[in-house]
Order: sequence, then structure tokens, then C-alpha cells
Amino acid sequence: MIPARYGASRFPGKLMQDLGGKTVIIRTYEAAKNTNLFDEVYVVTDSDVIYKEIETNGGKAIMSKKTHESGSDRIAEAVENMDVDIVVNVQGDEPFTSKKGLQQVLEVFKGEDADSIDLASLMTEIDDWKEISDPNCVKVITDKDDFALYFSRSPIPYPRDKNADVKYYKHKGIYAFRKEALMDFYHLPMRSLEAVEKIECIRYLEYGKRIKMAVTNTQGVEIDTPEDLVEANKLLKKEDKKSVNNKFRNFPMVPKVVFGSGSFDQLLEILAPQRQENAPFVFLVDDVFENNKALTDRIRLRFNDKLIFISADEEPATAQIDQIVKEITSEFKKKPSGIIGVGGGTIMDIAKAVSIMLTNEGSAADYQGWDLVKNKAVYHVGVPTISGTGAEVSRTTVLSGPIRKLGINSDFTPFDQVILDPQLTLGVPKNQWFYTGMDCFIHCVESLNGTFLNAFSQSYGEKAYDLCKEIFVTQSISEEEARAKLMMASWHGGMSIAYSQVGVAHAMSYGLSYVLGTKHGIGNCIVFNHLEEFYPKDVVLFKEMVETHDIEIPKGLCANLSDRQMDKMIDIALSLVPLWENALGDNWQTIMTKGKLKELYLKM
Repeated sequence: MIPARYGASRFPGKLMQDLGGKTVIIRTYEAAKNTNLFDEVYVVTDSDVIYKEIETNGGKAIMSKKTHESGSDRIAEAVENMDVDIVVNVQGDEPFTSKKGLQQVLEVFKGEDADSIDLASLMTEIDDWKEISDPNCVKVITDKDDFALYFSRSPIPYPRDKNADVKYYKHKGIYAFRKEALMDFYHLPMRSLEAVEKIECIRYLEYGKRIKMAVTNTQGVEIDTPEDLVEANKLLKKEDKKSVNNKFRNFPMVPKVVFGSGSFDQLLEILAPQRQENAPFVFLVDDVFENNKALTDRIRLRFNDKLIFISADEEPATAQIDQIVKEITSEFKKKPSGIIGVGGGTIMDIAKAVSIMLTNEGSAADYQGWDLVKNKAVYHVGVPTISGTGAEVSRTTVLSGPIRKLGINSDFTPFDQVILDPQLTLGVPKNQWFYTGMDCFIHCVESLNGTFLNAFSQSYGEKAYDLCKEIFVTQSISEEEARAKLMMASWHGGMSIAYSQVGVAHAMSYGLSYVLGTKHGIGNCIVFNHLEEFYPKDVVLFKEMVETHDIEIPKGLCANLSDRQMDKMIDIALSLVPLWENALGDNWQTIMTKGKLKELYLKM
């Protein structure tokens, strides 16, 4: 529950202030929602403006019926008739609320003294005397077992002895209540200490409730003043920049790769040294090969190895990864010796994600972003059967999650081994061959025209671009050569964005995919067909290739979208900050406005 009052005394209307293109309250709501820790997330407010803001943006809001002195009272009214055990209060002015902090406060109820805890909260150590003496900063002192003794706006303890070794803790405005304690609070009158300090959790202490505190190191900015809002915007921009440090990147490449027609037959020999006792190899294979014994017989399962056929009809999703991991871990006591993906870009991404999630706790949705993976993935091998996506070499595995479509981008994502066998791409349908080939072409265009471009990206991008022209424009080579060269174009195209980024087409394609389920390759083609403004000469060349190969680009996808669908598509696309920065530079938001993006989507 996020209590949200419009008329804050120190900074009226602060929750509706702009923070990086979204209001503070939307940022806070999304931060709580994105943790995936809760059955439900609500904003509880007395403001029509805030209520409408949450509902309009697809969130859940509850309107207070009464005027309340505190956020706890407001929450208590909202949950009074709900069947809940634990209610967590996240302050509406804390847009940088982290999953780690919320997990910490919930873990308190699993400790040995859980039965004696009425509510839990967080505190963080502070050492800046300006902050310690600031009345807007609530301090807390605890007993030896970390139960709160008192909260105050004054410095507590007061340092009468300047040489005393004392730590100061700031109270973080996150609470987890047992519902019973919350309802007691609601029905008990305010007493003098709470009234004079204007700190609601003092009421619990005054009535003998026990508040267990947990120490957290997570930092953020609470929006109490206009100055705080300025700092929050700086922090948000800094976090976005940090996520894509393209000046110097010490990234891993695929350490081993085999190339050549028929090289797939080396698979067993390659895997043998990696096999661990009683630990299977798990093969994730595109179900298009389910009745293709010529291929599946070449896999040659051993011992307790497992082959799982997976449909690539839809883009890979975090829930799908979680289900596959659950299936594997429930069947085998030991972690697999390795995960081997055999198929197109979808299967490549699934294999990479599954290998990561076998060694990292939680849901795949928790790791959508840059450098969030902490533990090395299990050994994983990529065997592409279609060329163009670059997934076989990429540091990213792109997944649609409950909130967004975004890659797991980490040092542990790239394959440990790749087998590039052009023979495996025989029989790919013409349209699919074209769309994935254009994915490669678009990788190169966006990398070579991006603001992140450097000699590393340029060398790979130019080679892949030239190979694409040779394959799709001049058509001066045999089909066998074209298969081999497209496989290498895919590799080079993937490498071109390893030290760079993609751009406008990919950002917009992600929006199409999330809302309409449009496959990645075709989505890129649909979008790129309308991007003359950003990539003029390359769109002309693209249209020439479309005509040469008699490909019909789908039209009318966005013709009948609801306003809500369109808004979601736009939000998904605009959330991919690194892609826009690469495409348009630091001031991209002044160029690619919501109105501009809607205008482009309506062309499709």
C-alpha cells in the first residue's frame, strides 16, 4: 500500500512532479510493482488527481473515504475488509524504493523472534551532521535486539560527549505491519509524543507495540523538498548512464566457436569434457524439428540427458523461463552439466536465460536490465539454425516480462561455446530468412549511425553491412555461400552492438512485440520501413531489398489499437533509454516525444 496525499505541507503537489518523464507517484508505484514481491500493489489517496494518474497509467488505486492524520490510518481504512496477513507501507515520495530493502523488511517476519514483532521497518546509517540535525530526517534508536526504542526529528542520541563512538540511523519510510497491529493503530487515538514529533510510528511505541528494525545500505532520495526533486532527477539520469557505460567496457566474448558445414556432428565431442557425474545435458530444441529425425538423431542423448522441444511461435517470456527452470530442477537433483540451445534467436535467448536462472534465485523478471546477474550461469552452448539475430554472440537475452520487454544483459549471458553450421539453415522459409537477415542489417545500421560508435563496433558493423549487401542486393553468390556468409554476418552484426547499442527500430519493435506479440525480426522490418527520417539512405536500400525479394511487409498493425494499448506501446519503447541515447544522443527526449512516437506507430 502506497499512501499518497496531494497536499504535503513541505512540498505541496510533490507526488505529481515530473521525475525523468514520469510523475513521482508513478515512479514509486512502478518500483514497488517491479519487485514482484507482492500479491497486490495499491496507491491509497484522498486526491482525485493522484487517483486518476494511477488509473490512467494502468495501476490500481483506492480512494480514501475519510480525512486522515497519517498514512497508516489511510492504509488501515483501505485494508480493513481485506483478507491479508502482512501489509507493507511504501511511502509515495520514495521513487527509488528497492527490492532488496523490501525483502529485508519482509524477512524480519521469518526470524526466531517473529512472534513478538508487530511491525517491521528499515533504517540506514548516516554520518553527515547536516542530515543528522535536519528535522526532515527522522532518526531512530534501538535496543540490543534491534527493536525500536524511539523515533525523533532531533539528533538522537544527543552527542554530549563529542568523542563518544556513536552511530546514527535514519528511519526509512517502509513498514511491514501485521494487519492486527495496523487495525489497532487505526482505532487508537493519537497521544502527545506522536502529536509533537509528527511521526506516526511513535503511536505504536506509545501503545506498547514492538517494532523490529532492519539495517539497509540501499540509498535513495526521498522527495521532501524541491531540492530533493532536483537531486532525484540527477540520480535517475546517473543510473541510466551507469547502465550503459560504452566508453570502456570489459565484456566477455564467446570463448569457443566452431564454424563449417557439418560441424554440428562435433557436438558430442565438444560436450564430453563438460559432463559431470549424474548431471544431465538439457537440450532445448525448436519444436519445428520435433519430427525431424535427421537432426534429432544427431544429438545422441546419453545417460539421463533430456531433450525439450520448445515453440518459437511467440517471443520468449520471463514466465516461460521460470517454468522451464522449474521443470528441470524438479526432475533432477543436480544442476545440469549444461544447457544446449538448438534453433533460432528465440531458442538462443531461452537457452541463455535458463542457464542463468539455474544458478540465480528468483524470477527471470528480476534480472531484466543491465548487470543484475550475480552468479555465473551453468555451461551453455548455442547452435543457431537460422542466421541474422546475432543472439549466438550477444551479451543479451531478450525477454518479455510482466512489466516490460527487456534483455538480461550481463557478463554471464554469452554462450560458452557456439557451433556455426550453415547446413542447419537449409530449408528456412523465404520470409523468415529475409526477416532475420534484415534484423542483422538493422543491427549494423543502428550501430554504425549511433552516438556510441567506436572503432571496435565500426569494424564489425561495416563487415556485416557489406555481407548483407552481398547476400540481399547483388546476389552474386551461390545459395550455399549465402548461407555461410549470412551466418558470419549475424556473428559480426551481433559483435557490432556488443560495444555499442541498437536504436530507433529496435526500441519501437519492442513496443510492438510487448503489446501485439509481433515477432522480433518482422517487427524490426515493419518499423524500419518508416524510419527515413533517421536512417534515410539505409531505408532506401531496405526498400530495394524488400522489392528484389518480393517480400510483403505487413501493414495496419496499429490501425485499431485502443488508447491504452497505444500508450503501453509508447511507454515500453520509451523505457529503453540506452537505445534512444545511442540513436539520438543525450537530448533524445526532446526529439522522440510521446506525440512523435504515436505519429510513427500510426504509420504502421
